[in-house]
Amino acid sequence: MKSLKSHISLIFAMMALLISYQLYLTVLGLTKNYEDKLNKDYAIIAVSSIPLSEKELKGDYSIVKSVEPIDAMPYLAYMQKDLSSENYEMLKNSLPGFFKIKLYKYPSKEELGVIAKVLKSKKGVVRVETFTKSQNAISSILDTFKIGTIGYLMVVFVLNILLFIKFMEVWRHEHINRMQIMSLFGAPVWMRSVILVKMAIFDSILAIAFTLGIFYGLSVSTDVVAYLGALGLGDSLPFEPLRSVKDFSVICVSVSFVSVSFVAFRRLDI
Repeated sequence: MKSLKSHISLIFAMMALLISYQLYLTVLGLTKNYEDKLNKDYAIIAVSSIPLSEKELKGDYSIVKSVEPIDAMPYLAYMQKDLSSENYEMLKNSLPGFFKIKLYKYPSKEELGVIAKVLKSKKGVVRVETFTKSQNAISSILDTFKIGTIGYLMVVFVLNILLFIKFMEVWRHEHINRMQIMSLFGAPVWMRSVILVKMAIFDSILAIAFTLGIFYGLSVSTDVVAYLGALGLGDSLPFEPLRSVKDFSVICVSVSFVSVSFVAFRRLDI
């Protein structure tokens, strides 16, 4: 019974680590979905007395997707009735060009600053509107969210490493007699620690299976999909089973190796 409790506790500890990592991937995925949605409606407006070259801007900055002229005639039409024909034509001829610049991705504060600087250095450009205030506020929120998630993951990772080592110590004491006998007969460290490795692998496999099951269930849940849609975070929960299996396996193997090594290379004194 004691051994069973140890196994269950270790499985839950490993699951906590894997769930934290998967939550990190999920947060990154949802954040990217939100940034993509924002980017669809986001554009930089430039006012220039001469046409802007899309090819030249793309060469200067790789995230520039397109440069489109904005037709100002519909806006001038509202003024036509209040102006004489001569003044209207004069206004129309003196009006600079307006350009909408679309990007491949939602820019960070640093990227936006560089783009604005590049645009302002262009000949003929008289004004650049990047909507910096609102964009910086959104970027700060997204960056804070990402940093908080990473910080949480690191804390959980360290705590679970310590917990995993503790369980390895418990198992070591349970098998201390066998390990001491094998040591007396000259068995190498890896052979004395085989039982610990097997236990760690078995519990890791169960933890991976349970964690995958949880996130697969969430990814196909209509309630979760509806909730994400209501928040504007996409129409599905970011979850790639194959990638998760690979990542989970690497995490479990790494944690198991560190923990078993920490215990195995200690002296076998009781």
